[in-house]
Amino acid sequence: MKTKHAFGTVLAGSSLFACGWVGGMFSGASTEKAAADSSAQRAPTVPQAREVGDAFVEVADRLAPSVVQVTVQSHARAGSRRLRGDGNPFEGTPFEHFFDPFGDSPHYQQSTTGMGSGVAIDDQGHILTNNHVVEDADDVRVKFVDGKELGAKVVGTDPKTDLAVIKVAGKTRPAEFGDADRLRVGEWVIAIGNPFGLDHSVTVGVLSAKGRYGFAPGKLEDFLQTDASINPGNSGGPLINLSGKIIGINTMIAGLGTGVGFAVSEAIARPIARQLIEHGKVTRAFIGIGMQSLSPDLRQALGANAPEKGALVSQVQKDSPAARAGIHVGDIVTRVAGKSTEDSRAVQHAVLDLKVGEEVHLTVWRAGKNLDLELKTAELPSEASADLRSSGTNHDREGKLGLALQTLTPELAERLDLDRSLKGALVTAVRPQSPAAQAGLRNGDLIVEIDHGSVTNADDAASRLAADRDGGHLVRLQRGDASIFVVLSRTGKAAPQ
Repeated sequence: MKTKHAFGTVLAGSSLFACGWVGGMFSGASTEKAAADSSAQRAPTVPQAREVGDAFVEVADRLAPSVVQVTVQSHARAGSRRLRGDGNPFEGTPFEHFFDPFGDSPHYQQSTTGMGSGVAIDDQGHILTNNHVVEDADDVRVKFVDGKELGAKVVGTDPKTDLAVIKVAGKTRPAEFGDADRLRVGEWVIAIGNPFGLDHSVTVGVLSAKGRYGFAPGKLEDFLQTDASINPGNSGGPLINLSGKIIGINTMIAGLGTGVGFAVSEAIARPIARQLIEHGKVTRAFIGIGMQSLSPDLRQALGANAPEKGALVSQVQKDSPAARAGIHVGDIVTRVAGKSTEDSRAVQHAVLDLKVGEEVHLTVWRAGKNLDLELKTAELPSEASADLRSSGTNHDREGKLGLALQTLTPELAERLDLDRSLKGALVTAVRPQSPAAQAGLRNGDLIVEIDHGSVTNADDAASRLAADRDGGHLVRLQRGDASIFVVLSRTGKAAPQ
């Protein structure tokens, strides 16, 4: 192994000496021996390297009986495009690589087969996996490392965190949970699963980052990032530390072959699994707002006096605790229960720590003033999602922004399974590398507000976006069941065409 030397210079009289060469050339055999001894202490020996390898082997061997291959048979129902290539609700984000089903195609199929992974978490047959693995499943089977196959039933699912629990009859050998909060970035981690149906594959990497979020508005996100190879079929399998304990559930990748994978932290997975086993569902405190963190562009668009930190309210649900307390779209939440909030994730975690029915104080910034509001949490409603998909682009308008718009009519809203009372401009096309693309707009987004003013139709949106505005236009979009703000500038920073 080559040893790197640190080189520097020392001024001695009128001569310059390279420090790295002083010991090697002029200080004699004793210094040379000392340098060699020091190098030997720093360089891992072959036995030490084997010890690391043996640790991987031991963990893989110990966890193998706990990890299963999950095979799902699903019948494509009318209106469901979960497994269709033209209906991926996470297209354009790392979520679009969720659970690639084998044999699936962009065309409608009556029956589909998919594969994922899971890990036993108790000795009573309960197995933790991903919601997207077993969602809409008609038949679920699991295969153990010894080749045994058993049927499984779905105990409960939680789309908000993409977690699910299934159960087989008989005893299972459980894996233990670790403590994700004590993890350090750079630690070794191991992923075990069934990529591309290759059951019980083991990959090794490091913990690349903690607390990743922002991939899917409206979801509850706290991801561990790793470079341990994760591919379709790994979904639902465990990410484990060198102690052989579960620190996360592998969930998504940032693209095939990128070496960037994500796992739901055990800090979220463990309590969710417990609730699903005990109650078959997850009960959470809920205040009824959609949020996003403040970016520099958003702060500039909101005005010079906008807070440096906090969560921008992009949506207030009708008849929710937040609506009753007087929270408005465009407010910035700066404190929850007296504690400062750095961003939307901090607000989300603060609310999740509350009990259903608990009273809580919020401080919001609105038009240059701080307001103290009090509300009582409710129970988070069951998952509901609107499917925004363009079904035609009549009367499209495209200009310097690089997007085409269509007025949302009641008839079009009905075809898209939207509320017929909604108004706005539907995005039907986004030109690659355009200002609209750089701002994050996608086909199917519904523009409902521009610069704090409601949008009624495509002409209205186009004319207002055509005007120059310092810092760009503050645009509020409806995307599925989430509402988000983006900053869109007519002159933008689009790459050259």
